[in-house]
Amino acid sequence: MLIDTHCHINSEELRLDARSVITRARDACVGRMVIVGCDYEDSCEAAAMAEDFAQFGLYASIGIHPHEARHYTSVPDVFREIAMADRVVAIGETGLDYHYDHSPKEAQKDMFVRQLRLAEELNLPVILHIRDAMDDAMEILTGYRGVRMLFHCYSGGLEYMNEVIGMGGMCAFGGAVTWDNKAGEALREVVRKIPAENILCETDSPYMTPAPLRGKRNEPAYIRYVYETVARERDISVAELERIIETNACNFFGWE
Repeated sequence: MLIDTHCHINSEELRLDARSVITRARDACVGRMVIVGCDYEDSCEAAAMAEDFAQFGLYASIGIHPHEARHYTSVPDVFREIAMADRVVAIGETGLDYHYDHSPKEAQKDMFVRQLRLAEELNLPVILHIRDAMDDAMEILTGYRGVRMLFHCYSGGLEYMNEVIGMGGMCAFGGAVTWDNKAGEALREVVRKIPAENILCETDSPYMTPAPLRGKRNEPAYIRYVYETVARERDISVAELERIIETNACNFFGWE
């Protein structure tokens, strides 16, 4: 069974074709998928989709993306209620993104901390979006070492790997690990050296399409390309990687 720990079937690009996308994923042996929320509406839709397509192994994460932080002064109260649903398994994606300036840094930090506090309160893991902001993010995260952390689209390289692992963080690798460029090679270097118990895989679909299909819309069905690359770099079989990631995902998200 393959697992996609981060996808946006609730996005504009995929939601109208959701049933077909999910069916293609099932046919590609994707047994579990986590639909991720980025704002209030998006998170509500993620939770609803997880319920509607539960038989396909869908789960949801609810959060406020750093790009959207400027629109919020607090975490929506309804998040606590939504988080109680069986199919909601994490808070996020949340974090810091200094690559773009969609939200001021202080607004991002404030919303990041608020969501970490919520995750701590509800004993839920967090899905982190950290881009060009590792130093500030790690400084904040040191205060929440008890919260299970997943670094979505991990981009900290070897420089931050040991620090992330020391905090018990999981690193998710997506389509970029398959790319034939400097970014892809840097990720493959991390894949070769990171402990097996800290690895997860994702698509971030409809974005970050893996190399064989780059330029096309990404889907959870394409997670196999990520598995194949990670398995090759670690010199193990895809079947062995499947077992590793199934164990890691179960431990992290707490599903049966």
